[in-house]
Amino acid sequence: MSLSELDTSLFFIINKGLQNSLFDSLMPFITKRGLLFCLPFLIWAGVKERRNIIPYILLSAIAVGIADGSGNILKHAFERVRPCHALEGVNLLVGCGKAFSLPSNHAANGFAFALTFWPLRRKVLTYGCVSLAAAVAFSRVYIGVHYPGDVIAGAAVGAAAAALALFLYRWLMKIYPGKCYHSKGSNPDAEERY
Repeated sequence: MSLSELDTSLFFIINKGLQNSLFDSLMPFITKRGLLFCLPFLIWAGVKERRNIIPYILLSAIAVGIADGSGNILKHAFERVRPCHALEGVNLLVGCGKAFSLPSNHAANGFAFALTFWPLRRKVLTYGCVSLAAAVAFSRVYIGVHYPGDVIAGAAVGAAAAALALFLYRWLMKIYPGKCYHSKGSNPDAEERY
């Protein structure tokens, strides 16, 4: 079985095999607004980290921009047709869209956003937002607009964008150690506390 055939088989297992009325109602909502559920985690982390959270919120916006731009470039490089345009019998729950399929920008943006907060060492924030990013990625397959390979590739693009944003931030901290926006005595690489 080729990778393309495996991807198509996994697509139908998720899109048709897991089909149920609860997911049919829930997944379109998650695909559009799932990452909004990160707000309580961000507020909680903001209380715990105070000024430390602000640079990471800015970094997450930069990482999402990198992921989204990279995803669009890759879509046009690969030109993979969405399953809702290419396959018969897809359980399509939203509009199919005209853009290409690989990678999923929803997955890329979600993981770029979530993984940027990794250095804060707040398990609730990190695991909560990563779980929501994974739910958004899963929803893209369930609603019929992406193959599983698309969302895996999107997650990889998002992780790379988050790593790049964090690398640039650490590089700037080394060049301008007194200028970066960190509260006195804080250490983004401190041991996990919560």
